[in-house]
Amino acid sequence: MNRTNERTATTRMRRDQQPQAHTDDSYRSPLRMRSGTACSKCGATYENGRWTWHASADKTRQIVCPACRRILDQVPAGELVLAGGYLAPRRDEVLGLLRNEAAGEAQQHPLERIMAVDAQPDQVTVRTTGPHLVRRLGEALTRAHQGQLTISYGDGEGLLRAHWTRSASK
Repeated sequence: MNRTNERTATTRMRRDQQPQAHTDDSYRSPLRMRSGTACSKCGATYENGRWTWHASADKTRQIVCPACRRILDQVPAGELVLAGGYLAPRRDEVLGLLRNEAAGEAQQHPLERIMAVDAQPDQVTVRTTGPHLVRRLGEALTRAHQGQLTISYGDGEGLLRAHWTRSASK
């Protein structure tokens, strides 16, 4: 085994030891749907076991995708709270970064979208349709603006919570 394979082999967790989801997501179907199924709201298409933006020539069935159902029901799968003195003077820049990151993620994964951005004077809350987007947004924010990111997934909850904070810089 060469050095790079040794390094990656030791950092990967065995599949049987990986933590499982705490709850079942009622918005995702446990069964596979037929290929060619499309969302009547956003136009995403279900093909070969996954949602995609590529249009299918043989669309046979119209449904509402899990992301659009979450948006209609106002039930987020993830929540990122931004706080700290650093945020207020750079709010537009930070929100622009988050929107760009979310747009890039949504191109590859149609079920990962920003649902809402609630801005208060002292904090901003970003709600998403998928938990993976919360992690990506938090990591992008930490890479670009440093700060401290805390992620928690409570037992029995279907909501991934993340909190990013940075005190005012000098």
